[in-house]
Amino acid sequence: MNRRAFLAVVLGAACVPSAAGAQQSARIQRIGWLDYSSSSENLGTFVQAMVSRGWVDGKTFRIEYRGGEGRPERLSAAAGELTRLPVDAIVAPGVAEALAARRATDSIPIVMTAVDDPVALGLVASFARPGGNVTGLATARSELDGKLLSLLREFLPRATSAGVIVDATDPQHTSILRHLREAAGRLGLTINAAPVSRHTEVDPAFAAFKRQGTPMVVVVPSSMFIPNWIADLALKHGLPLASTAPGYVFEGGLMGYSEDWNAVYDRAATIVDRILKGAKPAGIPVELPTKFKLIVNAKTARALRLSVPQSIMIRSDAVID
Repeated sequence: MNRRAFLAVVLGAACVPSAAGAQQSARIQRIGWLDYSSSSENLGTFVQAMVSRGWVDGKTFRIEYRGGEGRPERLSAAAGELTRLPVDAIVAPGVAEALAARRATDSIPIVMTAVDDPVALGLVASFARPGGNVTGLATARSELDGKLLSLLREFLPRATSAGVIVDATDPQHTSILRHLREAAGRLGLTINAAPVSRHTEVDPAFAAFKRQGTPMVVVVPSSMFIPNWIADLALKHGLPLASTAPGYVFEGGLMGYSEDWNAVYDRAATIVDRILKGAKPAGIPVELPTKFKLIVNAKTARALRLSVPQSIMIRSDAVID
C-alpha cells in the first residue's frame, strides 16, 4: 500500500465513530431519586420538567427510584444502592436524603431541594460556590415560617399563642422551632411546643393544646405526621391547622403556605439537565425558591366556624371548597 492510500485508510477510520463511542453517545442517563418516606412526591413533576427540556423518559434518561420507607438505616442503604449502579446524578428532595446521598458519595453529582441552611449542614461551602458534588435549591425557612404564622394570625387576630407540633426525633425540627419562636416574638405570640417521639404521643398533644386554650396549631412536616391523620386530629379537637407542606391543607387543615413545588422541581430539572450535559455541581450556585403558594381550605374554615378574611382570599392561589 502506498503512502497516499495508507493515509486515506487511517483518516477514514478516524472519522468513523468506534462501536464503543457510538454506544457511549446512545447510553441512557440514569438519574437516582432518593426518597426518605417512599412517597415519590414531586417525582412526576420532575420527570415532566425533564421531558420539557428535550429528554425522553426511558430512551435518553431513566429514573432509578430508591425509597427509605421512613427508616434512616434503609435510606442509607438506598443511597448506597444508587452509587453502586452507578447513577449519573442523584436528586435528593429533602435534608435527610441530601445528607444520606453525600455520605454515600463525594463524586456523583447530587441535586438537593428543600434543604434549610446547606452551608451549616456541610453540604456546600457557600451558596455562590458550592465547591463539591452537591448543589440545588435551599429553602428560606425562617422567612417561610414567619409568613405562615403571620397569615394564620389573620384568621385569628386576637390570638396570643400558637401550638407547634414537632418531631423530636428529627434534628431539623429544633432549628425550625427556633425560627417559629423568633417569628412569633415579632407578632406578639407565645409558642406552645409539643415535641413528640412516637405516634401514640400525637393525639394527647392535640388534646393538651385544646385544654390549654391554644387557638391555632402549626405542624412541622415529618414522615411521622401523616397528613390525613394529623388533619383529622386537628378537626377532632376543633383546632385550625397550618403547615408549610400543602398536603396537610388538602387533607383538611385550614391553611398552607409553601414553596411552589412545581417551580422548585422545574429548577431542579434545569440543574440536572446542565449536569448531564457536562456542568460540574461545584460551579452551579445554590438557588432559593422565588415562587410561593397560599392554599386555603374554605370547607374546614366553615367546619371550625371561621370566616376566611378577604385579605387571605385575594392572595390565595387555591381555595378548597
